[in-house]
Amino acid sequence: MLGATRDNSREAGPAELGSLLRAFRAAASTTLGRTILQREVADALHRSERWYRDLEGGTITRALTRHELDIIGALLGLDRVQRRALFLVSHGGGLSSLGVQEPPRISDQLRYLLDQQPFPAYVIDATWNVLAVNMAMAALFPWSTAPEANLMRWLLLSDEARDQHLNWTSDAEVCIRMLRDAAVDRPDDADLQQLISDTRQNPAVRDLWARGTADFADHYDGHVLQMMLPLYDGQVTELVPHVLHPAGLPGCRMTILTQRAHGQPVAKRSAPAGRPVPPPALGYSGRG
Repeated sequence: MLGATRDNSREAGPAELGSLLRAFRAAASTTLGRTILQREVADALHRSERWYRDLEGGTITRALTRHELDIIGALLGLDRVQRRALFLVSHGGGLSSLGVQEPPRISDQLRYLLDQQPFPAYVIDATWNVLAVNMAMAALFPWSTAPEANLMRWLLLSDEARDQHLNWTSDAEVCIRMLRDAAVDRPDDADLQQLISDTRQNPAVRDLWARGTADFADHYDGHVLQMMLPLYDGQVTELVPHVLHPAGLPGCRMTILTQRAHGQPVAKRSAPAGRPVPPPALGYSGRG
């Protein structure tokens, strides 16, 4: 991703340092309503315009210093995740990309914690492969129990997800931002690059990749999902993911889905035979 060559499994666009700098400068220009010139960035860095032009053009390949990253971030109005992405691209990825990691294993203690949750909950690895779910999650999302289930593949590529996510485009855009962020963190992760390649081959998702090339996200904690789920008889349901990071499973995430109430709480109903009762609605007000 950071070298001179590319293959189809790697993200086109702001993957290299120069193209990411151009994307950030273009986004900042749009926000300010005027073009931010290369000369302005060069002056702020106390460098020549030619030097910065070569940096954006890829002729110069070097890691940016913390001071340079701070100056560029302030000038272009970059948020925390964008600054992190620029750092990762400049330094060839994050620490999670170093070395060979063992496949994650769900401990008995984590399994117990998962099963004790009254709400739908699941554990995924760094590439969004589903490692474990509890009964409430299996009832609400049967796809999650299938072999090799992958959250990103389901949400971005399945017809079922498009039917169930009432705001599929906005939900999918958040996923693309997370994939973009993961790509700069782990540029040599073959599984991740294959996931990105597969999503980019879908015409609808490919269009989303072409948007907001300067937008990154490193989580979806608190993102409200408006959904229409069979277990709730097709009524509109708002689910709020709460993302936790188990210390014993670096890179993995445990997510608990609570239900956001609208006015009156949803009445408790008997579950179909062999399935648990869906969790009651909570008076959750949105982002934490």
